[in-house]
Amino acid sequence: MKESSITETESLELIQSMINKAKNHVSENGTLYLLWGWVVLVCSLGQFMLKEILHYEQAHLVWMLTWLVIPFMIYFLKRQRKLKVVRTYTDDILGYVWNSFVIMMFLTFFIVFRFIPEGFRFVNIFVLLLYGMPTFLSGTILKFRPLIFGGFSCWILAFISGFTNDAYHPLFIAAAVIIAWIIPGYILKSRFKKTIH
Repeated sequence: MKESSITETESLELIQSMINKAKNHVSENGTLYLLWGWVVLVCSLGQFMLKEILHYEQAHLVWMLTWLVIPFMIYFLKRQRKLKVVRTYTDDILGYVWNSFVIMMFLTFFIVFRFIPEGFRFVNIFVLLLYGMPTFLSGTILKFRPLIFGGFSCWILAFISGFTNDAYHPLFIAAAVIIAWIIPGYILKSRFKKTIH
């Protein structure tokens, strides 16, 4: 009888361990938040310095750096997909959220530059609004407060930037990615490392 109860306890521990491992594979490890956070931070600060300090008229070209990151991101996502033991509904929902964000970004840029005269002056406000959406939803889906706070922060910064000179809008983008992506990214990375050891 005692052996049976030990076996049951061990079985429960094994099941719990498997559940934790599954959660591990499902949960974000922060890599993409950090990757895009740092790239956007460098580009936004770079644009501000090139334009406002060095007075370079084509300062927006610094954003071409983002295209260099896309091949790595595609490779990373493919590799993650292969490594995952279990694909869950949460993974699918997060994928849909971020795919929607990418589509909305492209459409926003197209509409702003095609149909709104001097739309480039306001594009960063729209970007901040859009950054908030997937960040907030990801935080809600993952039940991860730093991302929820990050999403709200993007919207607050978008609101405030509406009352400031557009020359400073890249600095609002920089602040947004630090709060919404870089800090949560490091927290997720740390949490992920703890769960796999």
